[in-house]
Formats: sequence, C-alpha cells, structure tokens
Amino acid sequence: MQRTWQFLVLVMLVLLVAPAALGQTPDPLEAVCELSGDLTAYSASIRMTQHHGDDQSVIEFAFDFVPPDRMRIVYTAPASVEGQKILLNADQFYSYIPSLNRHVWQTVGEGADNPGEDMGFLFDFVTRAAADALAEADVQVSETREALELTDVEEPLEVDVLTLLADTERQVVRLNVYDAAPVGITIYDGDNLAMTILVLDYLLNGTFEEAWFDIPEQ
Repeated sequence: MQRTWQFLVLVMLVLLVAPAALGQTPDPLEAVCELSGDLTAYSASIRMTQHHGDDQSVIEFAFDFVPPDRMRIVYTAPASVEGQKILLNADQFYSYIPSLNRHVWQTVGEGADNPGEDMGFLFDFVTRAAADALAEADVQVSETREALELTDVEEPLEVDVLTLLADTERQVVRLNVYDAAPVGITIYDGDNLAMTILVLDYLLNGTFEEAWFDIPEQ
C-alpha cells in the first residue's frame, strides 16, 4: 500500500511540473500579460503585409523598442524602402528617406499617432499594455493550437491563438507557446483582411545601445 501511495504522489508531481518543463503556458492570457508587463527591451525582424482587396504590399524591417517611449524602425525590404529609418525618443521624432535624402524632425505631442500602432496587439505588447488591450476587447482563446510557418525558422512554431474583438476591428493573435510572445497578428477591418504581421525573429529583454535611439542634430 505504501508503494502505491508513493507512486501516486510521484505521478502527481510529474503532472504538475510537466507544463513548466516543456515550456508550455497553461494560461496564454495570463502569460502574455506578465511577459508584456515585465518587458525591458524588445528587438525583432518583422514582415508586414498590407492587404487592399486582391492587392497587397509587403515590407520588412528591424524593430527595436525600449519601454516606455524609445523606438527604432529600419526598413530592410523591398529595395525601394531599404535604409529608411524612423526614430522616436520620448517626444522627439525623426525620419530619414535615403533615396530622397530627406530628413524630418518633429516634436510629438501627447496623444499623437505612433507609427508602431499599425502593428496592433504587437505594439500593445511592447509598450507593456497587453493587459489593457485584452481588458478592452472581447477575447476568445482557441481550444486547439496551430503551427505557424515562418520563413526564417527550420520548423513551424506551435502557437496559441487568441481572437480580439473591439468595435469593427478583429485581431487574430498567435503566441509562441514556449514564452507567450506574439509571433503573428492578423488584423481585419470588419470582414476585410487589412494587415498581416509576422515576427520572423525576436529577442526579449536583451541588451541595447543607447545610441540606437539618438536623434541626429538638425
């Protein structure tokens, strides 16, 4: 009898630690909110596809963000936009278009639009606002996981799938099951597909150079 109880206790311990050992998150909503709230720095390679009916345009860019208000975007593809840059450092905004040798400096007022907002929930995540975004939406969590294929990885990622409904906008958010980071966001305007965002590679809470966010002198 004693051996039977010891065996049952061992089985219970295995069941309790198995999700953590596998890196799986039993509650994706809680996990992504915690990850977002603790974020100190974020770097990623991103592919964004804008959909216009049957037409679409694709851009790729390097994205760095240090909460609460330092951002760098450097476009890498297609060739027509390669090298274009956007910097935000507190209330100072700067953009550069190499092909036109055009520099723009602006002071950003409170409540002004941020270029990062086009990324939907991903921008909420990096600005530590995932919990607020989820609280303001009608959120549905899929009972089944999906496999998300990204060009720059050898195998598809296993993802949890959230659907966020707010007004006429719907976002389908895919979270990497191993750390709850957003790796795919699909945005609909009503029934129309508007935007697809894929995070091809990313680093959470890594080191960064202060100079990345320095606004050039005019």
